[in-house]
Amino acid sequence: MNPRDRLATAFLLAAGAYLGFYVFGLVMGVFSPGEVLYFTIPAGILVLVLAVLSIRKRRGAPPAEEEAIRDEHRLREKRGF
Repeated sequence: MNPRDRLATAFLLAAGAYLGFYVFGLVMGVFSPGEVLYFTIPAGILVLVLAVLSIRKRRGAPPAEEEAIRDEHRLREKRGF
């Protein structure tokens, strides 16, 4: 794994943690989105960024790489995990 991939992984984990705690706070009724716009705005931006990244990654994979991923999944299904 190169440093760029590690940085991207760290960003995705941090963004997921932020969104997880934000949604947890909303569900538990700790705050409402209007009360804490300084948390709501970054959460909305992170959702958009994660959506764009996932779409770009899905569409940007070369066919050979997608086939390798499918082969890996097939092998896992045969092994049972």
